[in-house]
Amino acid sequence: MILQMVGIDHEKANLEIRELFSFQNHSAMQAMERIKDDFWVSGVVLLSTCNRTELYISVEEEETAVFPMLCKVKGVDPEEYGEYAVERSGKDAYDHLFQLACGMKSKIFGEDQIISQIKFALSKARDAQTTDSFLERTFQTAIATGKKVKTQVHLTAVQTSVVEEMLHILKQEYGTISDRKCMVIGNGEIGRLASKRLAEHGASVTVTVRNYKTKNVEIPQGCQSIDYQDRYENIGQYDIIVSATTSPHHTVKYEEAAPLFDKNKTYMLFDMAVPRDISKKFSEEVNIKLYNIDSLGGTTGTRPDNEAVKAALSIIEEEEEELDSWNNFRDFVPIVQKIAQVEGTLVYNRTEKELKKLVAIGDMEEAENTVRIAAEKTVTSMLFDLRKNLPMKYWKVCLNALSKELEKDE
Repeated sequence: MILQMVGIDHEKANLEIRELFSFQNHSAMQAMERIKDDFWVSGVVLLSTCNRTELYISVEEEETAVFPMLCKVKGVDPEEYGEYAVERSGKDAYDHLFQLACGMKSKIFGEDQIISQIKFALSKARDAQTTDSFLERTFQTAIATGKKVKTQVHLTAVQTSVVEEMLHILKQEYGTISDRKCMVIGNGEIGRLASKRLAEHGASVTVTVRNYKTKNVEIPQGCQSIDYQDRYENIGQYDIIVSATTSPHHTVKYEEAAPLFDKNKTYMLFDMAVPRDISKKFSEEVNIKLYNIDSLGGTTGTRPDNEAVKAALSIIEEEEEELDSWNNFRDFVPIVQKIAQVEGTLVYNRTEKELKKLVAIGDMEEAENTVRIAAEKTVTSMLFDLRKNLPMKYWKVCLNALSKELEKDE
């Protein structure tokens, strides 16, 4: 199997371009299903975050262009946006995915939120039934590698999320955010984290939730909650407004919210969503400071060249070698099974006469199955044990030779 991918991320594409190629949960599942059906690929996983959209596919033999697949499901012209995309195949694709899982491709180097995002992408591919055993093993290994690097290597000492950058900006603006009134729109992972961190710093935090009446939600300790539909009622009273939803539409619309803001008061607005939650027209208001996912992430820095990075790359290399060995081995499983089945039949043929003498006619079917199964297990075990003591290239030669000999006997 061959791993291929195409990515559009913060390194080459600004927020407007990334918005164009972003997917929400339902649309991502539809896109994966369509790509698998229309392009006859073996497996598909689509990763869509604030900073990147990446499409991974598995194909049997021949490589194919991946970017046109992504453009087709988004309804855009590949030639118009080709400069923003990077396609990778084989080892380059593995290296990228594994380093991505370790936070080494993130805007904030070494952040670990990407691991959860990759797990979520794989989960959605399972729900859409577009993954296969090859992509399952590849993504699971990448996720495990990311966790391994996280526990064994300290890649960075800087803030690890946009939420921490937001707190840094607020401290510069106010000195302290104790008793500042905050509204956080969205109760997903980022929304809850923002609410939690703001409350820990003494802010008065109100969280909007969509199922307020049932209260079937997780509200961070120390925070209040209101129904999402009521977010505009007292919006002018808040000092800080954070929005982090997966909505395809604005959660803070300029036409509806702007008249509610006090012109004599300064507001801090933080948009942590892609596509954006807050209308960019607010940036034109002199009393409003609007930050988006790009301005919160800061500039993309060069990856540090230190011992921690070298250690992480060493772990990645080891895990990739294991995955490569598994991938090579899985191609020979049918051959091993075939050898075992043929040898099982040969063993039975050679013992049939003696078995007939020793076993009653009524028990022959059971005796035959017993001999076949025993022979197959024996041969399978021998061939796999042989793999432990031979380099892969020699083991392949042995299996191919055995396979050819069996073809003569059939």
